[in-house]
Amino acid sequence: MIWRLLHASERTLKRFADGDLTARERERLAAHLAGCVACRSYVAFARELRGRVAAFETPAPAPALLERIEARLAAGDRVILPTEDPRPAPRVRRTSLAIAAGLLLLVATWLLWPAARLSAGASEGLLLFSPARPLAVATVQVEYRASALLAGPDRLVLRARYRTPRDESYNRGLRQTTAGVLTRVDRELYRGTVRLPDSVVYAVFAVEDSAGRHLDSNGSRLWELLVHDTLGRPTLEAFGQRENDLMGRNWELGYQTARRAATLYPERVAPWSNLFFYEKNVLGVSYVDSVLAAHRARLWAFHRRLAPRTMLSADDLGYMFWYAQGVGDTTLMSYWKRRLERAAPRSPFAAQNRAVAIWSRLWKDKDSLRALADMDRLWDDVGPAHGTVATLGWRLAQMVADSAALVRWASHYLDMNRGDSAWIATVFTDYPALRQEGMRLLRQELRGLDVPQDARRSLERTVEEQRAVDAATARSLLAALGDALVASGRVAAGLDTLELAVREGWDVGLFRRVAHTRVANGDTAGALRLLAFAAADPATESWTADSTRRFMGIDVDSAAWRRAIERGRLELRSRVLDRATRRPLRASVRLEGAGGAPVRFDSLTRGRITFVAFWSRRCGPSLEELPALGHMVARLERAGIGVVTITDERMTADLQRFLAAKGLSFPVYADVWRDASRAFSQWGTPSYYLLDASGQIRFAYRELDRSLSEVAALR
Repeated sequence: MIWRLLHASERTLKRFADGDLTARERERLAAHLAGCVACRSYVAFARELRGRVAAFETPAPAPALLERIEARLAAGDRVILPTEDPRPAPRVRRTSLAIAAGLLLLVATWLLWPAARLSAGASEGLLLFSPARPLAVATVQVEYRASALLAGPDRLVLRARYRTPRDESYNRGLRQTTAGVLTRVDRELYRGTVRLPDSVVYAVFAVEDSAGRHLDSNGSRLWELLVHDTLGRPTLEAFGQRENDLMGRNWELGYQTARRAATLYPERVAPWSNLFFYEKNVLGVSYVDSVLAAHRARLWAFHRRLAPRTMLSADDLGYMFWYAQGVGDTTLMSYWKRRLERAAPRSPFAAQNRAVAIWSRLWKDKDSLRALADMDRLWDDVGPAHGTVATLGWRLAQMVADSAALVRWASHYLDMNRGDSAWIATVFTDYPALRQEGMRLLRQELRGLDVPQDARRSLERTVEEQRAVDAATARSLLAALGDALVASGRVAAGLDTLELAVREGWDVGLFRRVAHTRVANGDTAGALRLLAFAAADPATESWTADSTRRFMGIDVDSAAWRRAIERGRLELRSRVLDRATRRPLRASVRLEGAGGAPVRFDSLTRGRITFVAFWSRRCGPSLEELPALGHMVARLERAGIGVVTITDERMTADLQRFLAAKGLSFPVYADVWRDASRAFSQWGTPSYYLLDASGQIRFAYRELDRSLSEVAALR
């Protein structure tokens, strides 16, 4: 609604100033103001406007005033002040001028207001906590201003993901839980309470209806609480767990968290070590070069202060080592590594170093049995101190292929990675001695997927979305189980299970894998059908009847092959569209084009299928995918598909040189107002979207190679 008022600055406001509004239009304008969610302090003004706007004559605006306002809005100005003294006006006009100024004040208020407070709308509401800076184990009052999708029911569900100082990076295996119930106070307002569990230092929340059909995850950003200290600062552990939760979800926000932690805790080593990690992985080499000298000077300042102390915490010892390793100071790195391993050999930092040392020696002496024995001794000494110990031990057990070691290290690995039990079961089926146990575990996983479990459902997913994820997981497990059954001699049962795996969904790799098993067991008709599915996918390069003949080892009738591909294309369209969504975008999304000119997003996408890519030079995964993105853009443009690539920086000469050095020629638009990020609910790069010809988001994903099949399904 406020956006509508912003764009009224040229039309409605000018017509208002000229006295051209009809009585009905004046009434509607006042109603818009009265109903504005983010400007409720203006309700009294809006009500007065309704009664008085028709009674006063309004002066014409100063020459070119509106043009100047529009120009400054387009340039991103956040405060618009008069540029010349107002002319004296009769008292009867003074009120009208005040009304016009009030409208401009509303525009300025919108520009200055935090984005999170403007999120109420079709899909996003506003969640507030009191106190906003809770202490540990606090009881927190929750107030939720519901989105349009959730307003109405008597109760809503508040779901949470809680983190303690012991939780590691990423969210794999972390359980989600119901934190509380929100009770309706009026049509849109809900209230409830949450008590933070013991040891929790960081929590994220989402709101949904009781059936989990409609969800408000704050545009996938979630709402969060950080436990604070008595000085009103988020604790250092809360900052660390926020970074861990954002890892893989939003590296840019992780970087901002590290910066804030270093600002609030300048005397602690950990935040500076973490900040340098993010600067290297998010901002890139050129930025790191500019700050490296300052980091090295700070590292030495810490060293001079901490080295004389005989008693230091394991965290201080470990972070001094990590910080020295990060900035490349070998002298201090050696010093602090010795102190760490002497004073805190069982700490997570030392445990990781000891595990890496075992692995490094393995590559020199090639003695995997010795390495596995050393890793067993390390586990006996430190236990689940650090995930690296479990990961490297599990990999060593697979290299040695000893059944007892595999079982032992699978148990250790699952102690640290609870969400990977299906993968462990699949690996077991590759070893004859463990195949039966692997199949038992796979069946157990499949039974678990048959029962919806909110504990494994991500806060960002509805029940239906999680069901689709579970179905895809089940197909992968069925394929593994089918392969294991065939390998164990139960061919008929295995082929039947593989048929279940490929009955739904669209996975070219799985089609080829199952086709290979079918060919090996004499089922050429079934293999041909699946190979035709793979060939129908536009990402499959030049797969012909000759390719199929070589794959199957038999002659293939060309006419039958063409018919099979046509059926495959029909299947592609049906199966891919099954996972499509329909999410409209608001029409007022602004981008900045070359030369700083504002561009409306819908002018770039109107009337055609459009591929949208968000990327950032400050994001390592984005940089890695840029060459592939360049190839994909070229291919889509040749096929007549619209392409819009969006980054988070203006098109400067430096960015142009960067693109030229990478051999990239696609047009780039800047999301300088963050309109596009808000519209797409996109807060981490790289992210890819496909819009249909009507401008609705049909697919949202991070796997770049999915786009071709989805384009084919929409055409």
